[in-house]
Amino acid sequence: MSDKAFVFSKNMTSISKGLAIVLMVYHHSFAFPERIENVDYATLLFIDHQPLSELIGQFGKLCVAIFLFLSGFGLYKSYESKGDFTFRDAAKRAFNFIKVFWVIFLLFVPIGLIFFNEDSRYVWDLKDFLYNFFALVYTYNGEWWFVSLYVELLLIFPLLMKLIKKKPILVSYLTFVVFFLSAFFQNAADYFPNHELIQIFFHHLGVDTTWLVVFITGIYFAKYAVFRILDQFFSNIYLNHKFFFINLLVLCVYFREKVFPFIIETRGPLLDGDYNYADFFLAPIVVFAFIKVIQNITVVENLFMRLGKHSNNIWLTHTFFIYYYFQEVTFVPYFSVLIVTWVFVLTILVSICINFIIKYLFK
Repeated sequence: MSDKAFVFSKNMTSISKGLAIVLMVYHHSFAFPERIENVDYATLLFIDHQPLSELIGQFGKLCVAIFLFLSGFGLYKSYESKGDFTFRDAAKRAFNFIKVFWVIFLLFVPIGLIFFNEDSRYVWDLKDFLYNFFALVYTYNGEWWFVSLYVELLLIFPLLMKLIKKKPILVSYLTFVVFFLSAFFQNAADYFPNHELIQIFFHHLGVDTTWLVVFITGIYFAKYAVFRILDQFFSNIYLNHKFFFINLLVLCVYFREKVFPFIIETRGPLLDGDYNYADFFLAPIVVFAFIKVIQNITVVENLFMRLGKHSNNIWLTHTFFIYYYFQEVTFVPYFSVLIVTWVFVLTILVSICINFIIKYLFK
């Protein structure tokens, strides 16, 4: 075993994004059977009478927390390397992201407005078009809700860093306070039935405060080198090997898919849904354990790294194939693992085209 200090590198970040995008595709493909219409599929394995594809799909909700955790982690690393991260830096990053969103928006949304306008989702309305274009709402693609969340957290990151630098413990405390207030912010929109923009504002505020805790967890893991500490800890107790981390991943799946629902059943419906947002402590464990499992397995590392580098484009386009436009084509392979593979083939080809367009459009 090497004594070299463990460093969570950029390549590891890409690999972790690759894991997150695999979980996302499984989540959207198999966690919502009511959204799979006029097509069928089969799974090859069952666990406790549950299709493995559905189990992975349900656990795949963790992808949101993983992406946000990695966002906070990566932004802090940028702040650390530069010694500062201004609002101008944040705005530049936000624009670089949003221009990709706009290219994908202008490529895919007109397809719906022209060819799928029998669906109420794609009936032309200028106000809806502009609201969606600026990510105020996401009626054209329900999975685009993350666009505004990422941009808004990115823009407040410089302020967060100023607060964390002065009062890190207070920031942690307030983060959990606003987390518990997030449901109030989202429901506050009901008090303004005739004020659309106020409703949108409170909805965004509720989503931001719900997921802020995951984002800040990533910042703290980078700031205090927690992954390095964990690696050293497991080395000291002679558990720094792949078999242990495989079992740790299995335990995370069991905890989220069996223990959390059991707590909700026994403690009452008021907790229902909250466990989705408790992923802030599961996400870093899953990321760390997954990296330790595949580390030095070059073929697997390269595969997930490639997926990670295309993850933004895959995220923004994959549900057009799974739900909105091309569902019958997407589910042609029939077997769940082949369906997921086929989704990645289609979306990576699209991603390559999108990257080519962006390269020359914003040269």
